[in-house]
Amino acid sequence: MREEILTLDEIQDHILVRAWLDQETGRPEPDHCLSKVSAEIRTEATKLLTQKGHVAANNGHVSLSAEGEDQARQLIRRHRLAERLFAVVFNLSEEAVHAQACRMEHESVLTPEAVEGICSFLGHPPTCPHGRPIPPGECCKLFVNQVQPLVMPLSIGEVGKDYRIIFMAPKYHSLLERLSGLGVAPGASLRLSQKRPSYVLKVEETEVALDAEIAGGIYVVCLQ
Repeated sequence: MREEILTLDEIQDHILVRAWLDQETGRPEPDHCLSKVSAEIRTEATKLLTQKGHVAANNGHVSLSAEGEDQARQLIRRHRLAERLFAVVFNLSEEAVHAQACRMEHESVLTPEAVEGICSFLGHPPTCPHGRPIPPGECCKLFVNQVQPLVMPLSIGEVGKDYRIIFMAPKYHSLLERLSGLGVAPGASLRLSQKRPSYVLKVEETEVALDAEIAGGIYVVCLQ
């Protein structure tokens, strides 16, 4: 496969994203694409970002300004929403998901309105397929869906319908392990039997009772 050459604008995007990830994780984050760019070009790109007021560079460490953080947030949001879209809708491999999301992150193919539409379509997912948080947009804050969500929290599902679990975002990791032990895990099919006084779902021959908060962290697609 032909090696792709990044434009200077794309290199600046990668620098912003890496600075965001460093801040998010608290440790230096590698960037496979940047590793193929010469030190001279990375320095030039960083200088341009500094002139724009997006970053400050000190002894090789790049930190984001408020404006740079907003730009990086939009890049991260587009990338992680695109990953979720390609993973859920098209069921692509992890490698293909990342490659497609990377292109949508950099290219001006998605207007802000399109990004909000994808987010609403997916049911405002809180995380990407790798479990990293998706920065919320205005649509998430307002809880406005202009299209029927493809993926939705189980808490807004209808009793008597069958669903498939796409991803789970429980508050505690230990809860995720407990639910998985009961068969409530991504890929599993279930029927929502009741919603009051607690949520009852049937996974194969097992009935599981959950409270509303837990049900709200289980994201599903309707099978009917």
